[in-house]
Amino acid sequence: MTSRTLRKRQRAGAFSDDIDFDLEELLNVHEETGIAYRAERDAKRAKDEEQAEYAGAFSGYEIALTDLPALCIERIMGMLDSPSDLYNVAFSSKLLMNIVTPDMVIRSAVFNNMKRKDVGYRKTIAEIMQHVSSRSIHLPSPHRLLRLLNARTCERGEKCFGKNLNTGKSMTLSGTHHRTCGMALCDNCIKFNSTKISYNHFANDLGGGDDDKPSRVAFASWRTLTNPHQDDNGEWHGPLVGVLELQQIQNSYSEQDEKVEALSGFVQKALTENSNHCPSHYEEKAAAYSEIYQAAEKEADDYQEKKEKEQMQKYDESRQERITKRLTKLRGVHAQMVDIMKECPMKDLAMECSWNEESERNLLKFECAFVQSTMSDLLSAPSNASKSAVSTRTETIKQKFNILQEKDFFSHASIANSSNRFRKAMYEYCVNNLTPDKLLKSSRADATFFLLVEENKPTRALVRALNGVEKALEDIFSLSVARPNDNEQDAIAEARVARYRKLATVVWQKKKADFRSGPYPYMMDMQNLKECYTACIEEFRIMKKNAKDYVASADSRAFLRREAEGAGIISRQEALNLVFAPKIYREWVAGNSRIPYDDVRNRRFGNLRSMHEQYFRSPNRYQIRREDALA
Repeated sequence: MTSRTLRKRQRAGAFSDDIDFDLEELLNVHEETGIAYRAERDAKRAKDEEQAEYAGAFSGYEIALTDLPALCIERIMGMLDSPSDLYNVAFSSKLLMNIVTPDMVIRSAVFNNMKRKDVGYRKTIAEIMQHVSSRSIHLPSPHRLLRLLNARTCERGEKCFGKNLNTGKSMTLSGTHHRTCGMALCDNCIKFNSTKISYNHFANDLGGGDDDKPSRVAFASWRTLTNPHQDDNGEWHGPLVGVLELQQIQNSYSEQDEKVEALSGFVQKALTENSNHCPSHYEEKAAAYSEIYQAAEKEADDYQEKKEKEQMQKYDESRQERITKRLTKLRGVHAQMVDIMKECPMKDLAMECSWNEESERNLLKFECAFVQSTMSDLLSAPSNASKSAVSTRTETIKQKFNILQEKDFFSHASIANSSNRFRKAMYEYCVNNLTPDKLLKSSRADATFFLLVEENKPTRALVRALNGVEKALEDIFSLSVARPNDNEQDAIAEARVARYRKLATVVWQKKKADFRSGPYPYMMDMQNLKECYTACIEEFRIMKKNAKDYVASADSRAFLRREAEGAGIISRQEALNLVFAPKIYREWVAGNSRIPYDDVRNRRFGNLRSMHEQYFRSPNRYQIRREDALA
């Protein structure tokens, strides 16, 4: 048996097909191909030889970081975007410690998190720089700033309120990255070493913490002050002015200007006695820190904005490319469907669609619910829409619409001459208010609907489709229970019928939720529809009688004779007629919570008159429209 690898492959075409060819042209093409191949091979060989020559030239040759020029080391350290890495490098030798600058530390903290400002090192440096901008803390050196960013335990040491006496270690900092008043304090030190000032304290009104109007007071949080800390080397950290000085100022002076002047004196004293910077030098350094921080923030924001724009542009380009490809496929699918449906008498109804070139997933949508559901998987993935799949489904659609045409479904002959008042009202609604395209857009005009039509059950099919048409069933119910008499054609009779139909609509809206059979309150099967219709007829009779009795009562006639002026939007008669359009939800009227529908149902006429009096006086307050108050 011959193995697969040894089998001879058959020639794709006959030898007679190769008789007509130009031998000279074939040789020229072969020669050009050979020249290009040899040139590429020689270039690659020369490159490999050059790399091999210098491959081991620098092997074993290493330069220590500290042997580089100081400017080079500064550039290298300035590129570190992690304060923890910068900390490990900087404190590895005295040389590297001397190279650390404020610019280097601040930029490493800002660039550590480019996307968000409220997390991590960027949040920490922002909190510290806020106090620097307000000129309210002792200015940290670059080394201290780096230690603050990387602090893990409370810096108060022996004075830490959370110190563990067994281990002799101060309390570990919480993971919130807070540096209260420019100090690394644990939660216990913040709690027991802070003072909450009153609302009328003068420090609350010192203004913002920007460079133009520094507050000079370091707030740990809103209205919370803490005291400065002196380390083991005698250096002061944290606020320039403590709680003691602020409280003395508050108790000594009454005018705000005097308090601000006294605060300035304490600040000058703190800078003179307890700071490494004189007042003028402090101001210059603080301004330089703020300038470095603001420049770094702007650079980081500009970079992130540019990056996001590039990403968005790249996304838009790829999205537009995908939309173009999908559109090309969908137009081919649509053209094939149109070609197959061209002999169908109802092709316009079936092929009615809309194109949305802005939506990637809904580029093509058919208005007919059955067509949309039949083609949905091919429309969502047009790359899988083969011609055979499109043809098969379009033929199914064509067959269903041909059945609609053969059965003459839209003539509604099955209910045209019915004596049943519901079917009679349904026929009237379909003739005057319903079009074939509106019916086929119904979500219930699905495969079951077409099956019922095919089984010669047009009434059931129509009722099923009407379930998906908004307000169709309630309009049919109102038409069936409120009809004018044959001998009444005047305006008064029309107004009375309109009021009864409005009441019937409200009754249907109130009762339909008890009989729903689907995920939506307006969808019911035939059995539920019959039960709902019967219940609504009985409810309508009660509501109609109560409404008529209310309007005809002596108190209602007295209500009409009152001379009090209303808002001028509706008359008293129109306010009274709102009994035929009672609200089915709860509302507050004259200090009481009521449901107007229940008041009519339970014949609480006193509540209704009080309510209609409020409607008459303040219709806008209760969202009363003129069309609801039929005269």
